[in-house]
Amino acid sequence: MTRKRSIIVFWALFLVPTLIMAVVAFKLLSHEQERLNTSAILALSERAKTISETIHLTVETVQDNLTQSLLDLNQDRLKKNLIEWEQTNPLVRNVFIFTKTQSLEYPVRGMESTLEERRFITRYDSLLSGRVKFDFHQDPSNEGVNIKGMADSYPDSNDDSVKKKPKKSSRQKLVALSKVQQKTMPQEEENNFLEGPENQSIEQSGWIPWFSENRLYILGWVQKYKNGPIYGIELELMTLLSRLVIDFPVLSEKGTALVLMDGNGNFMHQSGNLKADPKEKPVEVVSISGLLPHWRIAAFVDDKGFTSARGFLYISAILLGIFIVAIVSGGILLTRLTLQNIKDARQKTSFVSSVSHELKTPLTSIRMYAELLLSKRVKDENKTQTYLSVIVSESGRLTRLINNVLDFGKLEQGQKKYLHTAFKMDQFLYQIIEAHSIRIQNQGLKIITEVEKGKYGVKTDHDAIEQVVLNLLDNAIKYAGEGLFIKFVLKKEDGDILLKICDDGPGVPKEQQDMIFKKFHRVDNSLTSKQPGSGLGLSIARQIIRDLKGDLFFEPMPGNGSCFIVRMKNHDSD
Repeated sequence: MTRKRSIIVFWALFLVPTLIMAVVAFKLLSHEQERLNTSAILALSERAKTISETIHLTVETVQDNLTQSLLDLNQDRLKKNLIEWEQTNPLVRNVFIFTKTQSLEYPVRGMESTLEERRFITRYDSLLSGRVKFDFHQDPSNEGVNIKGMADSYPDSNDDSVKKKPKKSSRQKLVALSKVQQKTMPQEEENNFLEGPENQSIEQSGWIPWFSENRLYILGWVQKYKNGPIYGIELELMTLLSRLVIDFPVLSEKGTALVLMDGNGNFMHQSGNLKADPKEKPVEVVSISGLLPHWRIAAFVDDKGFTSARGFLYISAILLGIFIVAIVSGGILLTRLTLQNIKDARQKTSFVSSVSHELKTPLTSIRMYAELLLSKRVKDENKTQTYLSVIVSESGRLTRLINNVLDFGKLEQGQKKYLHTAFKMDQFLYQIIEAHSIRIQNQGLKIITEVEKGKYGVKTDHDAIEQVVLNLLDNAIKYAGEGLFIKFVLKKEDGDILLKICDDGPGVPKEQQDMIFKKFHRVDNSLTSKQPGSGLGLSIARQIIRDLKGDLFFEPMPGNGSCFIVRMKNHDSD
């Protein structure tokens, strides 16, 4: 009971801190996983903001350059230049001229215009009919903005430093496309054109985000002179976006995506290996710019999160699991070793008690009969012979017991040495039977000998084999119980010599047949409890035979009884 309580206390003191440590470690790993995911989402959000700022600056620069190019147009060839723009510049979708009399000069209303031009007129009817002023959307705080200054902050296509670069980015190409080179008006014509108060230069301009049929359009307009016409262009958004998205960054993180979305939530462009679902909610949304109202960049992450971050969690969890398993396995191993040591200590204590008893029994018999013979009180010759026979028998038993104890120690340490000699196994068996026939018969057992014809030459340790056979014979005599015989069988099988020592006693229970060769083990029944023994005989016998390159195994007799079989190599040929 004390041992069980000690083990329970040990496991309580061992498992409680281990479980607490495991729970705390898993919580820390979970928090670390959340921190990594949050950091990754923040990094993804920052990238989206960077892209948004880049798009804003690019669109703003394109608009500024186009505005400046519109202001630089030759007013005498205004219509011709605008039409040429529309036909040659991919950034220009439509152009228009709105005169000071608030009438549309170009495109012409009616069937003379193309389908696209009629759609353009319909789209901006409130502006082109004069119901809404072109500067309705402008913020007074934006007045006085230096357009040229904004445009000049980007490299010019004629700059030598740009020419030296082997390749332009898509943004640089887009900015260069927005700078339209126009033929300047001769100085004399320009001076004539500027004469008069009606031609006072005002250079008003603006860009109008316009929604029609739930779609975004962008219209740019300028008015160079006070009483001059208002004219401008409609941007081709698809051309603008197709050039912008080329420079979208490539995402290396698995399970992520950055998506450019229009005002209706439609996906215009996607970067990353995750196939984003429009029905799913993004983890972060960044507005692009007031120049592209309601357009956004959305960051998506799949349900499994970032692979690299989750990989950290998986690896950490596996390592923690291995650590916990190692601790628990160590505890189990220590417990098993402790229990085994306790069992071995008890078995050794029982072994010492059994050996002491077995040593005491033959010594008591030898001493008693020796004292009787020494006192010369026994006059009957038959009794004298009986007493002497008992002394010899008990001396042999004492010798075998001591040999077993000595052999056990040597076998445990691997120090037992063998002397190999050649002898005939059949002759050896007959000698053993003859030497112990009286002892066998005194137990009321009949001797049955079956030796098949053949040569039974062996080359092995004679004394060791004798010790093995005597151990088996002692077992048969002690545990035969109400049996009638002991059978000795010598034959050949597959070139090996088989020696069988069998009895018709109660036999060995089936559940213990695999354990009888373990050291200190004794079959727990009423018969063995009445017989003295150390539980070493069979264990020593098998170890000796295996050391001699043979084997010893058990085979139950049909009905009742036991049969122990010694297998050895045959060194004679028939």
